[in-house]
Amino acid sequence: MMGQTPRYVLATQPRVARVERVGVLVIGAGAAGLGAALAAAERTDVTVLVRGALPESNSALAQGGIAAALDLHDSPQFHVEDTLVAGAGLCDLDAVTALAYDAPGMMRELATLGVPFARQPNSQFALGLEGGHSQRRIVHVGDATGLAVIQVLIAQVLAHPRIRVCEGWQVADLLDLGGQVVGALACDAAGAWTRFFADATILASGGTGALYGLTSNQPTALGEGIAMAYRAGAEIADMEFVQFHPTVYRTKAGRGFLITEAARGEGGVLRTLTGERFMPAYDPRAELAPRDVVTRGIYAALRRTGTDHVLLDLTHLPSDLITSHFPTIHARLLEDGIDITTEAIPVAPAAHYLMGGVRTDLFGATNLPGLYAVGEVSCTGVHGANRLASNSLLECLVFGRRAGRAAGRQEVRSRMPEVALQCLERTAPVTPTWRDDLAAIMVAAAGPLRDGAGLARGQTALLQRPIQADPDQPDAITAANATLAARLIVESALLRQESRGGHFRSDFPQTREEWHAHTLLQRSRAPQLVGVIAPGMAHAAD
Repeated sequence: MMGQTPRYVLATQPRVARVERVGVLVIGAGAAGLGAALAAAERTDVTVLVRGALPESNSALAQGGIAAALDLHDSPQFHVEDTLVAGAGLCDLDAVTALAYDAPGMMRELATLGVPFARQPNSQFALGLEGGHSQRRIVHVGDATGLAVIQVLIAQVLAHPRIRVCEGWQVADLLDLGGQVVGALACDAAGAWTRFFADATILASGGTGALYGLTSNQPTALGEGIAMAYRAGAEIADMEFVQFHPTVYRTKAGRGFLITEAARGEGGVLRTLTGERFMPAYDPRAELAPRDVVTRGIYAALRRTGTDHVLLDLTHLPSDLITSHFPTIHARLLEDGIDITTEAIPVAPAAHYLMGGVRTDLFGATNLPGLYAVGEVSCTGVHGANRLASNSLLECLVFGRRAGRAAGRQEVRSRMPEVALQCLERTAPVTPTWRDDLAAIMVAAAGPLRDGAGLARGQTALLQRPIQADPDQPDAITAANATLAARLIVESALLRQESRGGHFRSDFPQTREEWHAHTLLQRSRAPQLVGVIAPGMAHAAD
């Protein structure tokens, strides 16, 4: 079990330099945060707190594209059906429907704003194909779609008179008053603390990929927003469903570099180091199977061959297709001495995406009044047990706008709460290796292949790590939040005694009907199973 979780990550009272009142406070500046900020600014002033500097975010790293039914032979309903299949029975139909039917208009709007989506000679969108999709529906900007979208959104945000962007801020905790979230406690790069008092707070802080060390994510993707929301009393759903991208290249510097799904969509094949193509024997959809299936297929090949990577082979494709479709990948691997037009790419699965997170309704609202969550930090019900390729940026854009508009309408004018901190444990500076140590626990316990014994060992190890820190130890605060997020993943994975989507347990390898439900964790309550992700918080549709 999780044990006692303190209300605040800070073990002692910080010296707060100032108090600020804002309209809407947005925590994070990826596609979800920026989109939410623009929507909220239609009605009120917005402050955006950025952990690093723009445009650092997982959204900016997204390569493949955005799913939208724009072809004459496609339809949003087909998009819905493909998403439901990938989600392994746990998608929320209303959320998926909102996503798919909003997508075409959203893509046209982004194009009008200046996102240079690839086009056919007749000026129609050039649509790619990715695993799990029955139609070509991936709009893209080469292999740097996320960065292109983020650059346009950043320009819109920086030019908006109602939006202020604050870079280099570390948010430690959400603040609440009488069960309502009223802002956040944050520290700037100089170490000065501020209480931001907001009418509405939107979490857009990203996922948890960096908990696993090798990842396609930014190093800051440690689940800190989920930890903050959990301590405040928010409902956290489906944390066991972690998607591992099957094709990540480990750079010479040791960082993960994602090789987009589109590389397989355009004909790339997976081979062992001896040249054997293995996916057709593992699944009839071969390289275009959903990501969890391809990941397990690669793991099976790794075990059989005793190696730590396989090869993604594009060399049979025309070289001009490779360089035109994947210029970023081609250039990056050339830096490491690999020419992907003539050499196969060494790849292995790595942590990529979290399907679970802070439970929300269709407008980003959580069970805590005043708190919204968007993007990968949230659990809208769109992805179920496994996210369909290229639905992530789309979710950020569609639900970011919905949450921003809902938050912009909220008005809460009450007194600023005091922060009553309670130290539950002794704190000390973290070791320089805490990231590697935490990653080792997570890979062993809650990687792509799991079992009860390994999860229990991981839980024991995590319970020995601190989840509080002193305010003058920013890295220790990060470590404490990351550890709590890791505990939530492991506890949820222990609870679910079956295999489904991104969660595979070798001791329960079958999908079981009695587990056709969502796991739900909440501070000071026992874990629950719930049938539908729909908190029942009503907002009028725009």
